[in-house]
Amino acid sequence: MPLSRPRSWLNRNAAAKAQEVRPAARSRTSVRRAVNAQERLRREIRVQRLHEDAVVRTDKAEQRVQRLNVVLIASLRRTVEPIDFERQKRDVPDLDLGPDAEPVRLPTWEEYAPRSGRLRRLLTSQSRRETAQARAEVSYARALDQYREQEAARVARVEELLRAHNDASAPERQRILAHNAAIDAFRDRVMSGDREAVSEYFTQAFESVTDSGGFPRDHRFAYVPESKLLLVEWRVPGVDVVPREREFRYNKSTDSVGVHRWRPIAEVRRIHARLLAQLALRATNVAFSADPGELVQTVVFDGVTSGRVPKDEDAPTGRRRGRTGPAADDQAEVGSTVCLISMSASRRHFAKLRLDDIDDPLEQVRKHFGALVSAYPDELSGITPILTYDLADPHLSVPASTKVPNLIDAPAEEFGRLMERLLERMGYAVAAVPGVDGNYLASRGTDDGVENAVVHVRRHTGLLETAEVRALQSAVRREHAQVGILLTSGGLDPQAYEYAHGRPLRLYDGHNLVALCRQYDLPARLEPAKPGESRTSTDRARDAEAPRTKAPSTR
Repeated sequence: MPLSRPRSWLNRNAAAKAQEVRPAARSRTSVRRAVNAQERLRREIRVQRLHEDAVVRTDKAEQRVQRLNVVLIASLRRTVEPIDFERQKRDVPDLDLGPDAEPVRLPTWEEYAPRSGRLRRLLTSQSRRETAQARAEVSYARALDQYREQEAARVARVEELLRAHNDASAPERQRILAHNAAIDAFRDRVMSGDREAVSEYFTQAFESVTDSGGFPRDHRFAYVPESKLLLVEWRVPGVDVVPREREFRYNKSTDSVGVHRWRPIAEVRRIHARLLAQLALRATNVAFSADPGELVQTVVFDGVTSGRVPKDEDAPTGRRRGRTGPAADDQAEVGSTVCLISMSASRRHFAKLRLDDIDDPLEQVRKHFGALVSAYPDELSGITPILTYDLADPHLSVPASTKVPNLIDAPAEEFGRLMERLLERMGYAVAAVPGVDGNYLASRGTDDGVENAVVHVRRHTGLLETAEVRALQSAVRREHAQVGILLTSGGLDPQAYEYAHGRPLRLYDGHNLVALCRQYDLPARLEPAKPGESRTSTDRARDAEAPRTKAPSTR
């Protein structure tokens, strides 16, 4: 029978085992606590980073808005000057002659002449002096012969190098000379006011105007020499350029950064309208500053963006035509552009502005230039542009056929019928004002109701006086019409556009009138009457009466 161990020994053994287990348990607990502490620290660091990210994203949105508000001021730091045509020319490549570029140095007699002086003459005899003189003359003659040989050899080498260089570079030389000649021809066309050349000139002048932040760069320019007008069609950004987010914050429930506050749509529209006003002022300033010779007296700015317009919209005016037939019921939308801002500025009026001291650009363009700005750009709700590119297109091809009516010298009856047909195709019901040639009362149906218009048609050459535009505005008020339309075969004075600011007037000069006829499938051309070309007696009578009747009434 085995001997039992003492109880005290068993207690000591259990205590020893307990002491061995306790440190291990404490070690596992400390490790677990350390892991938990590290996890909490990682979460705290991550949350802190997310808070910082929210602050950074909020600051970026605010900085984006601030940059949009100083587009005009930032552009003033760059000096805009007319294009230097001479700098566009290329230099004919020169030939590097190396050491042969400089002629051989010509020896001089002073280098070989014997020394002379009073003391030397006293110390040397006459025979020695004569011998030294003869020896110097021989050396000098030998140096001259050597010079002539070396210079002749150099000239021969240069001629050979030039001949080889000219043969090798003849094609390049011809290209450079042709390029320089084209620059001179382009400059002459620009300075003479050629329609296409001036339009291309301003296309080049605006290449230095760049925007950051993904702004569109699709811009077009059209010069109207009859009115000394430059149309700038500028592709402007949509409202998505304005950040909708005002403030970002960390969301504990989703453990992510999200938008805490959105920018009200009214504020987005206001920021976007301010941006449009700055782009208009900047483009107008660049156009006048880059003008090489007072070619432009009026700048019309149209800020357009991509959009969709109804098929029944009137292309030249931007207004919808009335639904007058069964085909109007199945009208579909087609892709087009929407004009968000349109304004015109004369050089004289624009020069009064201080662009570096404008607090509210939107107020300035509305106050001084009668700018039309879309109230709902987020909905692509466009406005009626003062002048569309289609009507001022410098590349408009005019038929040269003599069968096409010439707006300048066509018989008065034919010209009047053409204008009436044009108004009818624009959707107007036309009634001539009794007793006054060229004045009409017109009306058409639109989505907003009936549009009543006063139409004045003036056929002449040169610039139409501003008094005609004032008379049109007076007739609009007298007839309680919604719009006044002036159609003229000549040009328009810059003050005419300035007077039309903020008034319901649509002005079409000769080039615009031809383009308008083309849009409505009415062939027309605009050519000055040839010397000695016969005209009807009615035309001669109207020309005789024109100076005495500058602005007839619609009554």
